[in-house]
Amino acid sequence: MNVNDIKELIELIEGKDILEVEYSSGDEKIRIVRSPSGGARQGQKARPVEPAKAGPEAGADSAGENALISVNSPFVGTFYCAPSPSEKPFVEIGTRVKKGQTIGIVEAMKLMNTIEADADGTIKQVLKKDGGPVEFGEPLFIIDPAG
Repeated sequence: MNVNDIKELIELIEGKDILEVEYSSGDEKIRIVRSPSGGARQGQKARPVEPAKAGPEAGADSAGENALISVNSPFVGTFYCAPSPSEKPFVEIGTRVKKGQTIGIVEAMKLMNTIEADADGTIKQVLKKDGGPVEFGEPLFIIDPAG
């Protein structure tokens, strides 16, 4: 499957009531998901998640002002926490990050796609193992914007 084939699939769902198309042939598999508002999705946006109820942060603001941020995979692929196997991970638990900072990589269809922090804050959790498979929309990191 080449770029033109992918563009044709995207054009197929544009302007229609189709929100998702999945195509597979042999080892190749592609899934295109369109946002309900109609635009093709470029990447998964951060979305607030509930703060953990147990642990030292259990007393955090119950009104949700300090909601944690989930950084999700924009692709089906393989997650990598470092630029190469011999290098240090981009981030670890406790690392302070800035919005737009590279915090991981998802390899999809032999392309390396950087995963960026969607907010300033502290990495609270790294949810996937290096080299492990990830699904579209699956949480990869939890960022505490207040941390």
